[in-house]
Amino acid sequence: MSLQVGIVGLGRIGRGVLRANFMRNAAERYTICVICDIMPIDHVAYLIAHDSTYGRPPFSVDCDENDLILDGFRIHYERVDRRRSSPEEDSFGSLRRFNLDVLFDATGTANIADFRALLTQKIAKKILCTWNVTGCDISLVYGINQQDYQSDKHQVISASTCTGNAMVPVCHILDKHFGIEHARIVTIHPQLSDQRVLDGYHASSQLGRSSAISIIPTTTNVGKSTELVLPALCNKLDSISYRVPTAIVSIIDFSATLSRDTSLEELTSLFSDYAENQLAGILHCEYGAWGHQKASIDYLGTEYSAIILMNHLSLSQHRHIGIALMHDNEYGYCCRVLNILGVLAEQADI
Repeated sequence: MSLQVGIVGLGRIGRGVLRANFMRNAAERYTICVICDIMPIDHVAYLIAHDSTYGRPPFSVDCDENDLILDGFRIHYERVDRRRSSPEEDSFGSLRRFNLDVLFDATGTANIADFRALLTQKIAKKILCTWNVTGCDISLVYGINQQDYQSDKHQVISASTCTGNAMVPVCHILDKHFGIEHARIVTIHPQLSDQRVLDGYHASSQLGRSSAISIIPTTTNVGKSTELVLPALCNKLDSISYRVPTAIVSIIDFSATLSRDTSLEELTSLFSDYAENQLAGILHCEYGAWGHQKASIDYLGTEYSAIILMNHLSLSQHRHIGIALMHDNEYGYCCRVLNILGVLAEQADI
């Protein structure tokens, strides 16, 4: 691909995008020419080569003093801690020589002022981030609204969130064909790195409790992520998240009241049609294996944004719907980030 990409932040998602990119055939990969993090480069190579969740990658991993070497391809490494610099400081000035089309930020710590400064300093032409940063120009969920991207208007682009990418396609279908009066979204999400292994201080006190032995209720932005892409649903969604002691694959328990009557047959047919056509590769209808239900770990490494567990699709009084859907909250989301990069690449000015 001709797109010149840099990555800031090599946590689970930053490394996941690298991995997903190099899982592709060489001709289909994006040119990632520079990556940045606060870790020493050998730690980055070590974490990519030895992944506790996905195992060893199917490509070679090495490094030297300045470059990470994936599948024989050199990616320059810059050790930068953006948290210790203000937006006005040219802390990423060394990246200017790479003529980046897109700087992909997976730190989760930057704000809109940071991003606008990077654009003003001509570090990159576009910023793509992995959360709904307040003030971003557009939030894109691939398969639903990527056609709304306009290169001349949108410089700071959000790829939404992992749960947003899972929830938006389902809400889009339901709202388009039936209308949604109100919905409740419950995410059962694997533990994350901001939690504590043992009880300790955390700004959100419950996340300071031992993550390995508790189900921990917390807030989630999945409702906001959905409303940003589907504004007709504003003030119609409420949500809560439960962090659970698993490593990967999230499930969403979604219940909604529709605006018109329907039947299970109509819902089943509708979801199946979208999964096979308009949202092929994004949405999947799951019926189990040989008559048996699967467990969450069975969806490890799946690229779908949302996997509807069709055996648990329910409808009462013709309008009250219940849906259980799973998704690999890391790898599936990283695949959507690469899809969004493809959308940016299609625009003429980059």
